[in-house]
Amino acid sequence: MNTQAYINEIQRGLWMVAPTQAYTYAKQAALSIQQASENTGVRAIEAASVMQVVDSAGRAVNTFEEEIPPDSVGIVRCIGSMQKYGSWRRWGTDELLEFMKAFDAHPNIVGQIWHDDSGGGTVGSVAPYLDFLKTRQKPVVSLVDNCASCNLWKNCNTDFLMAENDITAAFGSIGIMLTIYDYSKMYEEAGIIEHIIEADQSEDKNKSFKLALEGKYSEIKKEFLNPLAIKFQNYFKASRPNVKEVPGLLTGKMFYADEALEMGVCDGIGNLEAAIDKVKFIASTRTLISTF
Repeated sequence: MNTQAYINEIQRGLWMVAPTQAYTYAKQAALSIQQASENTGVRAIEAASVMQVVDSAGRAVNTFEEEIPPDSVGIVRCIGSMQKYGSWRRWGTDELLEFMKAFDAHPNIVGQIWHDDSGGGTVGSVAPYLDFLKTRQKPVVSLVDNCASCNLWKNCNTDFLMAENDITAAFGSIGIMLTIYDYSKMYEEAGIIEHIIEADQSEDKNKSFKLALEGKYSEIKKEFLNPLAIKFQNYFKASRPNVKEVPGLLTGKMFYADEALEMGVCDGIGNLEAAIDKVKFIASTRTLISTF
């Protein structure tokens, strides 16, 4: 079982449940998340669910026990929140990229699928994927359910961006946000006094952060948030030059698959089999062109 996929499915937030059952289901969901999060021994077992290879007939290859046959396709899954570095509880960009690089270098793998279901994550998790896309030698097809924020940044410039279905698959949330928690009142009530002492030569250190704690957000937007938001918008527009810029697209709205396809945010709607076929088609096309 892919524990992270299980937790992510529960936490996505869109449910269709009869009111008479909602309370019982909520308790069951909370218990399931707790039990799954406490299971620390599943990481090695879950490698097979994060990284997979299918042969030319669509059969899953046991990469631990058998050789990868010719004309195979690699699959790498990013499920849940994205982060740059992995831990025992979550796969990071650094780890997933090792699978991707291995697939790109393997002589019997014609291309790969990024099978994602993520609402985004840390900004730092994105750049390594974009660097990989610049240097990879083989096709990359994205097959996504929830493709929001950082996950859209990651996938908008692959060879083909496919929605996994026309029900829950959604695209968007182009934007940058920051949440700051001010604990000063809690400290004050607990009798804790915090002293922050900075060198005379460090008058600008943490200045925008301190202003934000005072409710003055313009400086932190100018220095940190706005430049990243503009970079995200520009990368998306360059990756999708024919996209229809409807109101809200570049400012954070989400769009379901049908509308996203009409706008040019994604390239198609399908399933895993369709994504595998698309990888093979792109690979064969490139091979044909290279022979002439």
